[in-house]
Amino acid sequence: MTSDSKSTSSASSSASRRSATPNEPGSSIVPASSSGDLMSFFKGILSFTGDLSSLTCPSFLLNGISLLEYGAHWSDYPHVLAEITKATDSAERMKLVARWFVSTLYGSYNKRVAESNTGEKKPFNPILGEQFLASWNDGEFGETKFVCEQVSHHPPVSAIYFENAKAGIYGSGHFSQKSKFKGTTMKVVQEGRVTLRMSNTDEVFCLTLPNLNICSILTGKPFLEMSDTTYIRSTSGYTAEFQWLAKSWFYGEYHKFTGSIFKDPEPTYTQNGPGQELLFSMKGKWVADSYVVDEKTGAESVLFDVKAQPPADMIIKPVEKQSELESRRIWNKVSEALASGNYDVASKEKTAIEEKQRALRRERAEANVEWKPSLFTWIDDADDEEAVRKCYAYLFSAKESVGTGSWVYNASPRKAVSKPTPQQSGSQTPSDAFSTAQSSI
Repeated sequence: MTSDSKSTSSASSSASRRSATPNEPGSSIVPASSSGDLMSFFKGILSFTGDLSSLTCPSFLLNGISLLEYGAHWSDYPHVLAEITKATDSAERMKLVARWFVSTLYGSYNKRVAESNTGEKKPFNPILGEQFLASWNDGEFGETKFVCEQVSHHPPVSAIYFENAKAGIYGSGHFSQKSKFKGTTMKVVQEGRVTLRMSNTDEVFCLTLPNLNICSILTGKPFLEMSDTTYIRSTSGYTAEFQWLAKSWFYGEYHKFTGSIFKDPEPTYTQNGPGQELLFSMKGKWVADSYVVDEKTGAESVLFDVKAQPPADMIIKPVEKQSELESRRIWNKVSEALASGNYDVASKEKTAIEEKQRALRRERAEANVEWKPSLFTWIDDADDEEAVRKCYAYLFSAKESVGTGSWVYNASPRKAVSKPTPQQSGSQTPSDAFSTAQSSI
């Protein structure tokens, strides 16, 4: 909590919260009757030495949404994604990719806190093979489609694909999280990547993922803060670098960042390398407004402004029309119980889902059957296009959590380099998945 909010009197606290958010939530996520359960859970966390994502979380700390659904925030602003294709040169294209990347952050990491004024809660851990399907409509650029599948449960890995066919832009990616306590903050390392391609250029953009700090957990008002550095690299030799600025204990603001876009001819990343040509600098708050400065002319312009326009409306089929693999159908009973505050029922329904998955795993093990995703295929960097392979080698030298391979959507228009084995598992084909996402609620 900031020093300003500490000095605010109780009589003016509600007004202060309206003007101070989204720095920190105004109310606790913990029901008064569950404070004892919270302390017991924290004691277990503090003595736990493994990845915290494997711990069972009390139902009152769940937000009623599958983690798989979070991936859809890569498409919150379809027009920002589509406008990348309007760039006429590589430097401008990188600037627009950076703008799009910043546009994905508010929905991914702050919107739930800012709109509810309560702390961040834990999403459901997706079951193996779970899918989330959605689409968005834009007056100028038409339909943007999104598919996400849980391609691994141990470790948990989610694969995503998004596409706007009219604009000719599409991307694949995957993400997973490893978390542990450090002091009073939970550190979350995000492993994975996103690869962005366009039909009007051979240039490919490769992105790493931001690491996170979950702050104010012990007060019952947790919120997410970005940490460390995130990079974007293009196959034409341009790099965007984002430095996430942590707030100090006594002063400063949350959610600030600085960044730069530069040409770098080297095959590996070096901070402030001698051959780098600085083109643009960036600054601002990823939850509000940010700016980009042309280093040659000194001209400053808006990079992205969260408040200037709301995200596009996401289109999802009604639960009763979804397949048995889709997130909101899988977790519907748990979500309804959480929404009504019936945490005992939520726990029972959640346990039933988990026990069914354990039984399925035992059946596969006994039958010696290997489960495979139905919508995505793993491609090692060694088997990818040379330019993309070099791009990720550059990023790996800067941030090893980017990994050494990609989960690629089977129906993606990307050029096939390797020959993946056809996947037979699951109840939907890639075309089936997209047709499911096309219908409006």
